[in-house]
Amino acid sequence: MTRRGRVIGVVLSVPEDVSRLANRIRRSYDPNFSRIGPHVTVLPPREVFQTRRRIYESVARVARATHPIRIVLGRIGTFSPVMPVVFAGLQRGTAPLGRLHRRLAAGALKGHEAFPYVPHLTLGQSLDAARLPRAMALARRLFEKASEKRWFADHLIVVERVSDEVWIPHPPLSLDGRKARQAPAHARSAAAAKRRKT
Repeated sequence: MTRRGRVIGVVLSVPEDVSRLANRIRRSYDPNFSRIGPHVTVLPPREVFQTRRRIYESVARVARATHPIRIVLGRIGTFSPVMPVVFAGLQRGTAPLGRLHRRLAAGALKGHEAFPYVPHLTLGQSLDAARLPRAMALARRLFEKASEKRWFADHLIVVERVSDEVWIPHPPLSLDGRKARQAPAHARSAAAAKRRKT
């Protein structure tokens, strides 16, 4: 019998004001809008053959050795033609997130990654040739003059795919390895969506 793995990822949540701004774009241009809130991926999804406890402990060990990261969003970009994705790049935080990604991707959480890691905030994806420029234009208009583009990322969230439609967040880990007292809004909304489906 083939052993089934778990599909997991690790993300940074974003503050409420950034989340509201991103969702004005994602609502129309991101098919994952209702599945998971705005976030910056640190470890892209991969299948791992580990228990939840070992996965969580692996992330906690890395978190204990990581300081909070200053994030400043930068220019709006796209991965087209490789991927029809619109995103907000990072003006600050790329280097420490790259180091964090490499530490998380080693050992128990090692997995295949189809593309080099590029930290970003996804604003639209799976876009056809007509919708991609519209998403780019809206993102540029909303983010160009926005002040809600910087924050200190001080915790990680392990997310696990339990079905094609549902990702569940595990308790957030602050970057000194402790569980955060309360899950951020993106984690709470994802958990609430899971309860509605069960």
